[in-house]
Amino acid sequence: MNAQWRKVISYLFTVLVLGCIGFLVFVTQEAKQNPNEIPTFFGYKPMTVLTNSMLPNISAGDMVFVKQNDYSSIKKGDIISFKVSDDRIVTHRVLRVTKEGFLTKGDNNNVKDNWLVKPDSLVGEVALTIPKAGYISKFVSSKIGFGLFIILPLFLLVLIEVYQRVLAALDKRENEAVTKA
Repeated sequence: MNAQWRKVISYLFTVLVLGCIGFLVFVTQEAKQNPNEIPTFFGYKPMTVLTNSMLPNISAGDMVFVKQNDYSSIKKGDIISFKVSDDRIVTHRVLRVTKEGFLTKGDNNNVKDNWLVKPDSLVGEVALTIPKAGYISKFVSSKIGFGLFIILPLFLLVLIEVYQRVLAALDKRENEAVTKA
């Protein structure tokens, strides 16, 4: 592979790593600053699923990205997230739409939920699921995880940049020495 392609790949990798780090830092800081609010990232709310009530589609530890939708756009079969109390959010499938609210059920549950989801409880509709990403998010929120996923990659990026500059300087010296000789 020639040097130009290596440079492009290195640049893209750096941008990708920095983007992931930025996302994780943003979500972590938002969650710490507003513990009662779900952080929103470009209109999506990332949330970690805690139970297996939605197996086989969504597992405990998966991260779902929920898009806030208009209550009237939700239909039977949609997977939605909603508040059942101040500190508890549930992600289940809509079984039936009524005038009073949505009747829901977890795909892995034997019985339907014993509540109706009202407009003020709706967080949104699940737009994307990333398997096991919730575990990573939880780990990154810890002090050790923050160090490993945020500080260490930044340190490595700086180290790589210094290494590349040293190599460039050595190449320049070598070229100058060859030219003088």
